[in-house]
Amino acid sequence: MQEFRTGCSRALGVGVGYVPIAISFGALATQSGLSDAAAVVMSVWVYAGAAQFAALEGIRQNLSWLSIVLTMLLMNLRHIPISLAINPIFNRFDRKQQLFLAHGLTDEAFALDVSDKPRSWHYYTGIHLFCWLSWILGTWIGCQLGQQIPAQWLQFALPSLFICLLIDNIKTWNQQIILTILTGVVLVLTLQNIGTLGILISILGVAALATLQNQ
Repeated sequence: MQEFRTGCSRALGVGVGYVPIAISFGALATQSGLSDAAAVVMSVWVYAGAAQFAALEGIRQNLSWLSIVLTMLLMNLRHIPISLAINPIFNRFDRKQQLFLAHGLTDEAFALDVSDKPRSWHYYTGIHLFCWLSWILGTWIGCQLGQQIPAQWLQFALPSLFICLLIDNIKTWNQQIILTILTGVVLVLTLQNIGTLGILISILGVAALATLQNQ
């Protein structure tokens, strides 16, 4: 249990950072017509922040479910190299333990997992579970507040996702990467209100920059 508590403590900063973004997701979900239960279930089972926002934008733009699913899959392709990178650490655990950890393998959890020497399964469970529950809690809070939050306040949800994906490692990046990030942020802020094409470009920008972070 000590290792589990240490993992939870290690994930505190990330978990706290997840909550406001998850609140934005929950609020947007209710304003997009999803029920509270559907939004929370999405956070429980999909648990992929950028992809969840993409799904909401697809719903708001009346895109087909096939388009929404394909976009979500495209955005989550970055988990392939992430999974390969984490395999030397997680292959010490049995299959059920690996599957549980895989479900919670977000960009931020991955960064925490590889920032220390290999540790016990309980340690990684503490990290992943704390982050996961923080996302679920934030989603539920957002659902309760959804109709009370002005829609224009939530326009910064996608740009804020950029910030949370990138802020942890910004001190180690060179000027080219920082310039790319700033360009992406400007694109997102600019394209927020030009319809489906702008949304798609913004979504792909999030996926590209998230992948860049993990290289």
